[in-house]
Amino acid sequence: MNFLNLENKNILVIGVANKKSVAFHIGKTLQQEGANVLYSVRTKERKQQIEKLVAPSSVYVCDVEVEEQIKNLKKEVSSEISTLHGLVHSVAFANYADGLKPFHETLKNDFLQSIDITCYSLISLSEAFKDLFDANAS
Repeated sequence: MNFLNLENKNILVIGVANKKSVAFHIGKTLQQEGANVLYSVRTKERKQQIEKLVAPSSVYVCDVEVEEQIKNLKKEVSSEISTLHGLVHSVAFANYADGLKPFHETLKNDFLQSIDITCYSLISLSEAFKDLFDANAS
């Protein structure tokens, strides 16, 4: 037994972008502690990149901005595991489509989109997975 007591626990890590991302390193640490780690990324292209880094772990695609994709993620994960012991939400977004701007020039729609993706998605994911979470899940 190790300090974190994560051996054989199922943990979903959401938000892996690359091998430098916080989510990637959290997932690797969880695996070293004996957890069964599943990953979720935003796009199919990212899935192809991340699968090479985390094999043989499962990698799913879910754009947390799309409610239907969150529901589909839950369906796919629940077809692989019956209980989820933890969820790591490592998602951050800012719209840089028009390049970097001073903070005070942030458009309201861009700000609200960043809050929806970066923050509210944790609530959406928690709601979607509520029936799959173990009683002591975190």
